[in-house]
Amino acid sequence: MPNRVKLKIANLNIDVQFENPKISDLCRDYTVSGETGSDIEVLYNKEMCEREAALSGHPGAPAEFASIYRQIAEALPFYRRAVVHGAVVSYCGKAYMFIAKSGTGKTTHINLWRKYFSGVDIINGDKPVLAANDKEIIAYGTPWAGKEMWQKNTSAPLCGICLIKRGNKNSIKKLENDDRFSAVFNQVYMPENEDSLNLTMKIIDDIIRLVPVYELTCDISKEAAECSFNTLTKA
Repeated sequence: MPNRVKLKIANLNIDVQFENPKISDLCRDYTVSGETGSDIEVLYNKEMCEREAALSGHPGAPAEFASIYRQIAEALPFYRRAVVHGAVVSYCGKAYMFIAKSGTGKTTHINLWRKYFSGVDIINGDKPVLAANDKEIIAYGTPWAGKEMWQKNTSAPLCGICLIKRGNKNSIKKLENDDRFSAVFNQVYMPENEDSLNLTMKIIDDIIRLVPVYELTCDISKEAAECSFNTLTKA
Protein backbone atom coordinates (compact mmCIF):
# COMPACT_ATOMS: atom_id res chain seq x y z
CA MET A 1 0.00 0.00 0.00
CA PRO A 2 1.57 3.35 -1.07
CA ASN A 3 2.20 6.05 1.51
CA ARG A 4 0.84 9.58 1.32
CA VAL A 5 2.16 13.00 2.20
CA LYS A 6 0.73 16.47 1.78
CA LEU A 7 3.03 19.17 0.47
CA LYS A 8 2.66 22.90 0.02
CA ILE A 9 4.65 24.08 -2.96
CA ALA A 10 4.18 27.47 -4.62
CA ASN A 11 1.25 28.08 -2.26
CA LEU A 12 -0.61 25.01 -3.59
CA ASN A 13 -1.70 21.98 -1.57
CA ILE A 14 -0.33 18.85 -3.25
CA ASP A 15 -1.33 15.37 -2.15
CA VAL A 16 1.43 12.91 -3.06
CA GLN A 17 1.18 9.13 -3.10
CA PHE A 18 4.59 7.44 -2.96
CA GLU A 19 6.23 4.08 -2.40
CA ASN A 20 9.91 4.65 -1.59
CA PRO A 21 10.30 5.77 2.07
CA LYS A 22 13.10 8.19 1.11
CA ILE A 23 10.55 10.40 -0.65
CA SER A 24 9.17 11.78 2.61
CA ASP A 25 12.66 12.87 3.64
CA LEU A 26 13.36 14.51 0.29
CA CYS A 27 10.15 16.52 0.65
CA ARG A 28 10.39 17.21 4.37
CA ASP A 29 10.79 20.99 4.09
CA TYR A 30 7.51 21.24 2.17
CA THR A 31 5.42 18.82 4.24
CA VAL A 32 2.32 20.27 5.90
CA SER A 33 -0.34 18.94 8.23
CA GLY A 34 -3.83 20.11 8.99
CA GLU A 35 -4.44 21.39 5.46
CA THR A 36 -7.80 20.44 3.95
CA GLY A 37 -8.34 19.81 0.27
CA SER A 38 -5.80 19.39 -2.50
CA ASP A 39 -5.09 21.46 -5.58
CA ILE A 40 -2.98 18.73 -7.20
CA GLU A 41 -3.00 14.98 -6.62
CA VAL A 42 0.03 12.89 -7.54
CA LEU A 43 -0.46 9.13 -7.79
CA TYR A 44 2.26 6.54 -7.64
CA ASN A 45 2.95 5.33 -11.17
CA LYS A 46 5.32 2.39 -11.57
CA GLU A 47 5.63 2.78 -15.34
CA MET A 48 6.50 6.45 -15.00
CA CYS A 49 9.14 5.64 -12.39
CA GLU A 50 10.66 3.05 -14.70
CA ARG A 51 10.74 5.57 -17.54
CA GLU A 52 12.49 8.12 -15.34
CA ALA A 53 15.02 5.49 -14.24
CA ALA A 54 15.75 4.62 -17.87
CA LEU A 55 16.22 8.28 -18.79
CA SER A 56 18.50 9.14 -15.89
CA GLY A 57 20.14 5.83 -15.03
CA HIS A 58 19.15 6.34 -11.40
CA PRO A 59 16.45 3.89 -10.24
CA GLY A 60 14.70 3.80 -6.87
CA ALA A 61 14.01 6.99 -4.95
CA PRO A 62 15.61 9.38 -7.51
CA ALA A 63 13.40 8.00 -10.29
CA GLU A 64 10.27 8.19 -8.16
CA PHE A 65 11.20 11.71 -7.00
CA ALA A 66 11.57 12.72 -10.66
CA SER A 67 8.20 11.21 -11.57
CA ILE A 68 6.54 13.19 -8.77
CA TYR A 69 8.21 16.35 -10.05
CA ARG A 70 7.01 15.68 -13.59
CA GLN A 71 3.40 15.14 -12.55
CA ILE A 72 3.42 18.36 -10.55
CA ALA A 73 5.11 20.28 -13.38
CA GLU A 74 2.41 19.10 -15.81
CA ALA A 75 -0.35 20.39 -13.50
CA LEU A 76 1.14 23.72 -12.41
CA PRO A 77 0.17 25.76 -15.52
CA PHE A 78 -3.51 25.27 -14.66
CA TYR A 79 -2.71 27.41 -11.60
CA ARG A 80 -0.72 30.01 -13.58
CA ARG A 81 2.59 28.54 -12.47
CA ALA A 82 5.53 26.92 -14.25
CA VAL A 83 8.81 25.22 -13.40
CA VAL A 84 11.93 26.90 -14.75
CA HIS A 85 15.42 25.45 -15.04
CA GLY A 86 17.32 28.14 -13.23
CA ALA A 87 18.80 29.27 -9.95
CA VAL A 88 17.03 31.88 -7.82
CA VAL A 89 18.57 33.98 -5.07
CA SER A 90 16.98 36.55 -2.80
CA TYR A 91 18.39 39.89 -1.72
CA CYS A 92 16.59 42.55 0.33
CA GLY A 93 13.25 40.80 -0.14
CA LYS A 94 13.54 40.50 -3.93
CA ALA A 95 14.34 37.47 -6.08
CA TYR A 96 16.75 37.26 -9.02
CA MET A 97 17.01 34.27 -11.34
CA PHE A 98 20.05 33.08 -13.27
CA ILE A 99 19.53 30.88 -16.32
CA ALA A 100 22.04 29.21 -18.63
CA LYS A 101 22.87 26.03 -20.45
CA SER A 102 23.91 23.26 -18.07
CA GLY A 103 27.53 23.62 -17.09
CA THR A 104 27.78 27.27 -18.08
CA GLY A 105 28.24 28.58 -14.55
CA LYS A 106 24.99 29.35 -12.70
CA THR A 107 26.27 27.70 -9.52
CA THR A 108 29.63 29.47 -9.77
CA HIS A 109 27.98 32.85 -10.26
CA ILE A 110 25.63 32.37 -7.33
CA ASN A 111 28.59 31.48 -5.16
CA LEU A 112 30.23 34.75 -6.21
CA TRP A 113 27.13 36.66 -5.08
CA ARG A 114 27.17 34.81 -1.76
CA LYS A 115 30.88 35.48 -1.31
CA TYR A 116 30.93 39.19 -2.05
CA PHE A 117 27.48 40.51 -1.07
CA SER A 118 26.04 40.03 2.41
CA GLY A 119 22.35 39.24 2.65
CA VAL A 120 22.19 36.98 -0.40
CA ASP A 121 20.22 33.78 0.17
CA ILE A 122 19.30 30.92 -2.15
CA ILE A 123 15.65 30.11 -2.85
CA ASN A 124 16.34 27.28 -5.28
CA GLY A 125 19.39 26.13 -7.21
CA ASP A 126 17.82 24.21 -10.09
CA LYS A 127 14.02 24.04 -10.49
CA PRO A 128 12.13 26.93 -8.90
CA VAL A 129 8.47 27.55 -9.61
CA LEU A 130 7.41 30.91 -11.02
CA ALA A 131 3.84 32.02 -10.32
CA ALA A 132 2.19 34.79 -12.33
CA ASN A 133 -0.47 37.26 -11.42
CA ASP A 134 -1.50 40.47 -13.16
CA LYS A 135 1.09 42.58 -11.33
CA GLU A 136 4.16 40.45 -10.62
CA ILE A 137 5.95 37.11 -10.82
CA ILE A 138 6.65 35.27 -7.57
CA ALA A 139 9.58 32.83 -7.33
CA TYR A 140 9.11 29.82 -5.02
CA GLY A 141 11.50 27.22 -3.72
CA THR A 142 10.91 23.55 -4.44
CA PRO A 143 12.50 20.31 -3.19
CA TRP A 144 13.92 19.70 -6.69
CA ALA A 145 17.15 21.59 -6.27
CA GLY A 146 19.93 19.88 -8.22
CA LYS A 147 22.98 18.07 -6.93
CA GLU A 148 23.86 20.84 -4.47
CA MET A 149 20.32 20.61 -2.97
CA TRP A 150 20.21 24.37 -2.56
CA GLN A 151 16.63 25.16 -1.67
CA LYS A 152 14.48 26.92 0.87
CA ASN A 153 10.73 26.81 1.36
CA THR A 154 10.24 30.51 0.80
CA SER A 155 9.28 32.97 -1.91
CA ALA A 156 9.94 36.48 -3.17
CA PRO A 157 8.87 38.68 -6.07
CA LEU A 158 11.06 38.10 -9.11
CA CYS A 159 12.72 41.37 -10.12
CA GLY A 160 15.25 40.26 -12.71
CA ILE A 161 16.36 37.36 -14.90
CA CYS A 162 19.95 37.00 -16.04
CA LEU A 163 21.09 34.74 -18.88
CA ILE A 164 24.72 33.77 -18.27
CA LYS A 165 27.22 33.27 -21.06
CA ARG A 166 30.93 32.62 -20.69
CA GLY A 167 33.37 35.23 -21.87
CA ASN A 168 36.73 36.85 -21.22
CA LYS A 169 35.24 40.29 -20.56
CA ASN A 170 32.40 41.16 -18.22
CA SER A 171 29.43 42.96 -19.74
CA ILE A 172 25.67 42.97 -19.33
CA LYS A 173 22.87 44.13 -21.59
CA LYS A 174 19.10 44.18 -21.40
CA LEU A 175 17.36 41.86 -23.84
CA GLU A 176 14.31 42.86 -25.84
CA ASN A 177 11.62 41.20 -27.96
CA ASP A 178 12.54 37.82 -29.47
CA ASP A 179 15.84 37.56 -27.58
CA ARG A 180 14.06 38.00 -24.28
CA PHE A 181 11.40 35.44 -25.18
CA SER A 182 13.94 32.90 -26.41
CA ALA A 183 16.07 33.21 -23.26
CA VAL A 184 13.11 32.39 -21.01
CA PHE A 185 11.37 29.89 -23.29
CA ASN A 186 14.43 27.65 -23.47
CA GLN A 187 14.45 27.16 -19.68
CA VAL A 188 10.75 26.62 -18.94
CA TYR A 189 9.36 23.11 -18.48
CA MET A 190 7.26 22.23 -21.52
CA PRO A 191 4.29 19.99 -20.61
CA GLU A 192 3.19 17.04 -22.71
CA ASN A 193 -0.48 17.91 -22.20
CA GLU A 194 -1.65 20.31 -24.91
CA ASP A 195 -3.84 22.46 -22.65
CA SER A 196 -1.07 22.71 -20.08
CA LEU A 197 1.40 23.62 -22.84
CA ASN A 198 -0.84 26.44 -24.11
CA LEU A 199 -1.15 27.83 -20.59
CA THR A 200 2.63 27.64 -20.20
CA MET A 201 3.08 29.85 -23.25
CA LYS A 202 0.82 32.45 -21.61
CA ILE A 203 2.90 32.27 -18.43
CA ILE A 204 6.06 32.92 -20.46
CA ASP A 205 4.36 36.01 -21.88
CA ASP A 206 3.57 37.12 -18.32
CA ILE A 207 7.18 36.60 -17.25
CA ILE A 208 8.75 38.63 -20.03
CA ARG A 209 6.10 41.35 -19.66
CA LEU A 210 6.68 41.80 -15.94
CA VAL A 211 10.36 40.96 -15.39
CA PRO A 212 13.40 42.52 -17.10
CA VAL A 213 15.72 40.00 -18.78
CA TYR A 214 19.45 40.54 -19.15
CA GLU A 215 22.33 38.75 -20.84
CA LEU A 216 25.55 38.60 -18.85
CA THR A 217 28.83 37.70 -20.54
CA CYS A 218 31.30 36.97 -17.78
CA ASP A 219 34.26 35.17 -16.29
CA ILE A 220 34.39 33.98 -12.66
CA SER A 221 35.78 37.12 -11.02
CA LYS A 222 34.48 39.54 -8.42
CA GLU A 223 34.02 42.01 -11.25
CA ALA A 224 31.62 39.56 -12.93
CA ALA A 225 29.50 39.36 -9.79
CA GLU A 226 29.50 43.15 -9.42
CA CYS A 227 28.44 43.50 -13.05
CA SER A 228 25.24 41.48 -12.58
CA PHE A 229 24.59 42.57 -8.99
CA ASN A 230 24.77 46.30 -9.71
CA THR A 231 22.50 46.00 -12.73
CA LEU A 232 19.88 43.62 -11.36
CA THR A 233 19.49 45.03 -7.87
CA LYS A 234 19.37 48.65 -9.02
CA ALA A 235 17.06 48.19 -12.00
